[in-house]
Amino acid sequence: MQTVLRFLTVMMAAVFCLAPMASAQDPAPPAPAASAPAEVKVGMYINDIQSIDLHSYSFVADVYLWFRDTDAQIVPGSTFEWMNMFAPDDHVQTDIYPEPVNQPDGTQYQVFRHQGPFAAKFSVKTYPFDAHDLTIEIEDQEWNASRLVYVVDQVTMNPEIELPGFVIGQPKLEVRNRPYPTNFGDTTMSQPETYSRAIVSIPISRPVVSGVTKSLLPVFIVVLVAAAALLLKPEHIEARVGLSITALLTLVALQFSAQAALPDVGYLLMLDQIYLASYGFVLLVVALLVMTTGNAEEEKQLAAAHSLAKGGTGTAFLSILLYAGVIGLILWLNLSAPDAA
Repeated sequence: MQTVLRFLTVMMAAVFCLAPMASAQDPAPPAPAASAPAEVKVGMYINDIQSIDLHSYSFVADVYLWFRDTDAQIVPGSTFEWMNMFAPDDHVQTDIYPEPVNQPDGTQYQVFRHQGPFAAKFSVKTYPFDAHDLTIEIEDQEWNASRLVYVVDQVTMNPEIELPGFVIGQPKLEVRNRPYPTNFGDTTMSQPETYSRAIVSIPISRPVVSGVTKSLLPVFIVVLVAAAALLLKPEHIEARVGLSITALLTLVALQFSAQAALPDVGYLLMLDQIYLASYGFVLLVVALLVMTTGNAEEEKQLAAAHSLAKGGTGTAFLSILLYAGVIGLILWLNLSAPDAA
């Protein structure tokens, strides 16, 4: 009997010793799969665009922004931020609902009304036919793209919005993943992170008729007045010189007046190129006047001057034709450039 008990004791001890070894050899359970990022639907209603300031590169907008999501762990309305704010102290935001509201489809809904100035990089290179995109950008400041991704819901605009001096196009909403090539000084961040960003773009452009009548037509009239000096007889020296000099001074005044409404930029505007071509035309007229205005006391020179003056109409026509070709080339080169918008 004692032998049997001793045998059972030895067997039980062996079982207990081998059990940890068997459990150590068992494969570890598979790690849980990484969860997909939460999709947050974002939409915007553009209630008003109150003003545009080309000098400060900003515009003032009044918009409604909303979020809809199904993840109870995130509240996108409390963690988002406006990425292109201008003068933050001038912004006013109102929470339409103090807490997220449950929707019939199971989503949580938040909506805000926001008013204030936003920054925009305006390019006036093709003025007076320039076009711009007014952008409003939002991004979550807490959750990166591996945890939260924006999804386009809808963007609409108040049909009664009027922006003096511009034609407003249809807005669009797009979502991009924005990588940041920095850890912002956080040593716990192993690699740069990417955040989901929603961008609302509102295209605006200047009316073509307004640009022609306000900016180009006065220049063309001055050029025609300068060309009229070629039609006068050489004896009318004072009238010929007076027309050309007056045209030159008028062009200078028009250019200064046009630049007062535009920001100070380092590149050459299309309108500047047109004025440079106009200056060249007036100088050409002055050179022709010098050639056709000789010493009236010498009959040979006066006769030569009269012979040139007889061809004044043709000379004026050719000069205007050359000027029109140069202006057409300037317009084509600027408006057909890839960055013309």
